[in-house]
Amino acid sequence: MRALRYHGNRDVRIDEIDEPELRPGWVKIKNEWAGICGSGSLNAPTTPHILTGEKLPSVLGHEFSGVIQALGEGLADSRLRPGQKVTVFPVLGDRSCYWCQRDISGMCPKWGFLGYSGYGGGMAEYICVDARDVHPIPDSMSLEVAALVEPLAVAWHGVKLGFPSSEAGDSALVLGAGPIGIAVILCLRAHGISNIIVSEISELRSKQAKDAGATHVLNPLQTDVVEESKRLTGGLGCHVALECAGVQASFDAALYGVRGQGTIVNIGVFEKDVTFNPNIVNRRSLRYVGSNVYSRAEFQEVIEAVADGRIERPERMITGRVSLADGVEKGFRALITEREKHVKILIKAS
Repeated sequence: MRALRYHGNRDVRIDEIDEPELRPGWVKIKNEWAGICGSGSLNAPTTPHILTGEKLPSVLGHEFSGVIQALGEGLADSRLRPGQKVTVFPVLGDRSCYWCQRDISGMCPKWGFLGYSGYGGGMAEYICVDARDVHPIPDSMSLEVAALVEPLAVAWHGVKLGFPSSEAGDSALVLGAGPIGIAVILCLRAHGISNIIVSEISELRSKQAKDAGATHVLNPLQTDVVEESKRLTGGLGCHVALECAGVQASFDAALYGVRGQGTIVNIGVFEKDVTFNPNIVNRRSLRYVGSNVYSRAEFQEVIEAVADGRIERPERMITGRVSLADGVEKGFRALITEREKHVKILIKAS
């Protein structure tokens, strides 16, 4: 079968590889759509992965959907059936450690992702996965939208950390309107947050944020985001700031733009160290919370929120669709050369 594989830094190739073998208790899926993730190679193993035993080159794609082709031994009476549309929970763990036993993803000492950590990925014609990780989707949901469940789950988890409960008049400051920032806006609206202030430099991404449901979109090169967000919230600042850009400027805006006793949720991935004075957190009684992936329950919550319309028109995130054969040039390279243009490029795997 054909597969897009990661061979190293900026080295993605379409290769011919063997189809995966179906194991007992696993499911064979014909992949349909897979999203390109900007952080997709951060943990790609250069030495054999501690859990999967695999190393580069690895099949890419941990945001994907498909159709069940076959069930492994022992699954004849399961909730799954051939022909069923599905998406897949992609976070790997050993299922036995302290964290896995408590459904806390991403903390297992052996953690990884389907795709770059091994076991195949969504950017191949087929994949075999553990049946416990397979989530059926309603017939009414398209397979394109199903491929968005994973990035939406990242945002959903972060929003829940910031707003364990919500009240009328709650406000949020979103720093950065890239793929995760847009997903955060959709999830904030799904949680009933109506006053959503977004900070974004790019004109194209600002328009995408507005279309996703942002109440106000501010350009930090033209507007003092901290002062304006305070003005828009009665002089207090937002209840929650969600950092989605991963740079010093957005970190500072979150720190000073949130109100006293407010919450800062760190979703963005920082490539460089940031500096700050912890006294600010103490003086203003702030909460700074790290948001890492999502739980299995939250993954299913997103499927249900899309199905019942709480997450409205998530297909707005899709800014490109390309074939597997064109995945390198029109997919990965386009995200590098036209970064501001795109939220999510999907690759047609079949």
